[in-house]
Amino acid sequence: MPYLGALLLTIAVELPIVVALAPRPMRRRALVDGVAFNLFTHPLAWLAVLHLCLGWWPVEAAVTLTELALYRGLTRLSWPRAALVACAANGVTAALSFLF
Repeated sequence: MPYLGALLLTIAVELPIVVALAPRPMRRRALVDGVAFNLFTHPLAWLAVLHLCLGWWPVEAAVTLTELALYRGLTRLSWPRAALVACAANGVTAALSFLF
């Protein structure tokens, strides 16, 4: 799959999960932040796996931990909520990556 398609698919899959799991008053912020976080982590992950030949699992783990920290630090979700959001969103796209 070309890069842009992979990025758009990632955003299309992850954002509804992020919004659904964010507290109601924080959903708009989580949506905007989620797009920004994916625009930051996705190209780095793509570069790491395809061009630096780093392993897929460690890169996916690093992306999940980075987004967890971003959801906690910038979006201001609680640690448990940030972990739930990051793990659920990245877990679904990680699972789907085996289909594409």
